[in-house]
Amino acid sequence: MKNRILALVVAFVMCCFACLLGVTYGLYDETVSMQNHLVAGSLKATLVRNKLTTVNLDDGGNFKTTVDDSPMNFTEGTQDNIFGISAAGVTVVPGSSFTAEMNIKNDGDVAFYYYVEVYFQSVVSDAAFGSMLKLVAESENHVRQEAIVSDGLILGENDTGLGTVEAGGAENFTVKLEFLKEADDRVEGKFVLFDLRVHAVQKIDAE
Repeated sequence: MKNRILALVVAFVMCCFACLLGVTYGLYDETVSMQNHLVAGSLKATLVRNKLTTVNLDDGGNFKTTVDDSPMNFTEGTQDNIFGISAAGVTVVPGSSFTAEMNIKNDGDVAFYYYVEVYFQSVVSDAAFGSMLKLVAESENHVRQEAIVSDGLILGENDTGLGTVEAGGAENFTVKLEFLKEADDRVEGKFVLFDLRVHAVQKIDAE
């Protein structure tokens, strides 16, 4: 069987948003009357990749597993992506995979839940190729969601997400990109582009 050589480019954007109105009360004493102060709470998330495991071809055309355990911060804007793929792309074949072990930390005042959103750039991408790329996100509490890249779905339910992180806390999760082994020659030499966005959203308990 002839080798199938495909280009893959992945971009990663960190997005987090939401706000809270909190209430703080002053205390009674003998000389000062009680005063109420309204303080707006903050939502602040830090996103770091702790480890990247890549299964892809070596120079001899054989599968090789490589591990990069150098922490990389994705909180601020960056040209890098969590799978370590350059803007020029990378050659992949069925069976190739990229697994990013992430940590999301809550540096704000309010608890939040988080989820991963997939944006498939259908205008510039080959849909058949995108249908053969699978993304899997899993939290440390074993909440697991998967999606095909071309479907552009959310990994993590909107109301609960992959997990909840309280103020001052942190949680680990993984995101894996896999080129499905049942891929066929339709995608040989094709190109796909998509973004991953991690959303941190204020958690509001149901009444």
